[in-house]
Amino acid sequence: MTPKKNPPSNVEEISLAGTIPELTNNLTKQQYSFKPDSIRNLEQIMLECVHSCEIVSQNPAVRALVNSSKTFDLVIVEVFGSECFLPFGKRFKAPVVGLLSSVLLPWVNEQLGNPEGTAYIPAYMMGYGQRMNVWERLINTAAVVWAKMMYRNKSQIPSQVIADRLFGPGPKLEALAQNYSLVLSNSHFSINEVRPLVPALVEVGGLHLDNTQTMSKELKRLLGNAHEGIIYWSFGSMSRIETIPSEKLAQIFTAISELSQTVLVRLNRKMLAKVTNVTVPDNVYTMDWIPQYKTLCHPNVKLFISHGGLLGTQEAVACGVPTLMVPLYADQALNGRAMSDRGVARVISLRDSTTDDWREAFHDLLANNRYKENALRLKNIFLDRLSPPLETGVYWIEYVLRHKGASHLRSPALDLSYAQYLLIDVIALSIAATSLTIFILHILFRYLCTRCIRWWPKEVILEKRLFRRNISPFHCFLWIYKVKMN
Repeated sequence: MTPKKNPPSNVEEISLAGTIPELTNNLTKQQYSFKPDSIRNLEQIMLECVHSCEIVSQNPAVRALVNSSKTFDLVIVEVFGSECFLPFGKRFKAPVVGLLSSVLLPWVNEQLGNPEGTAYIPAYMMGYGQRMNVWERLINTAAVVWAKMMYRNKSQIPSQVIADRLFGPGPKLEALAQNYSLVLSNSHFSINEVRPLVPALVEVGGLHLDNTQTMSKELKRLLGNAHEGIIYWSFGSMSRIETIPSEKLAQIFTAISELSQTVLVRLNRKMLAKVTNVTVPDNVYTMDWIPQYKTLCHPNVKLFISHGGLLGTQEAVACGVPTLMVPLYADQALNGRAMSDRGVARVISLRDSTTDDWREAFHDLLANNRYKENALRLKNIFLDRLSPPLETGVYWIEYVLRHKGASHLRSPALDLSYAQYLLIDVIALSIAATSLTIFILHILFRYLCTRCIRWWPKEVILEKRLFRRNISPFHCFLWIYKVKMN
């Protein structure tokens, strides 16, 4: 992040500009692997986060901060693919607040004692809805277990090495992670899954929505003069449209060229010319940078073509715009499924789609009024809150400060073992008690039948009856307990 030109007087920044390579997805690269996309993406996220930790931990200014005599009342860290900077809380004897830019990750649930609910809550990397069949629930549960194991091996262990080198030997990261005072999650039940939340986890989805964005005169003129409407296409800052394989991009442009609407695309034409010779249709207008939230909220924007990133999804929902989602990475398939289930989006595969698929999706989204109606309904639900997301986040951070860490928000589940949390000990005790009761009753009945009761038929008569077709349960009872005959 580039340092602010005129930061507030009480802000001191350590610039990391240029230290970490820009993370961008080259869509031309085709991934061929026996590993499912969900596992490969998760591994890549963890490796990138640990690599970033390694680089930042070697920054002289960061090292100087660790060894300084400064004091802080609160430490805010990112919660995602690594915990290497969690010891800052211990170092400064300050409570720690986490910022999570996505929906809850499996390991974060465990760190907060938050219920997993794999029967109806889809895992981060799985593109399932909240109504799963038995096969999907099985895969979903396995995916959560696998993600936690992978996080332990691919992130926590190497991050521990980095943390010990920077801060010196100290508490394990997994122990520190169970002492977050608060985690602010960039999610919201209206567009993500409905799920139980512990008090230390607060949803602030839409935290980034910026009403102060401004438009250039060129963009204002384009949007204002688009009498047939505007279709806005952006894959965010990480995934470059210019790097889509030539064949696939040509298919998309063919479908776009048949539309009457102007298609505004965040695309660098010079870069496109270097990597492909695809012709851009006449109804496509390209810009290197576009203020996305301001653009989406313009009344002439009819459709948003998105990769399904959570921030762009929230912006589209806040503006009431239907979306054509093309999931590429991370939680984008999950977001696409959530929006599709709510009737505000269509999902299409970049790899497997054809021109006809794009043509049909465009026609359905633009001609069917139900998408716009659902989008406006979802917008009202998403924005209907006691306070805006930013104010909510600030309130809870100040709450932690007022209550000196707010340890009362911590879930008691974190102090239980797996056996206690999953009630395995209770189940085992119940089985033992039930088995003992049945055994005692068995001995008692046997004793009563063989010592006390004298009026049954003789054994020979009983055995003859047992081998007849009209055997009664009573006869079986007598046979099992070997009743003593007269």
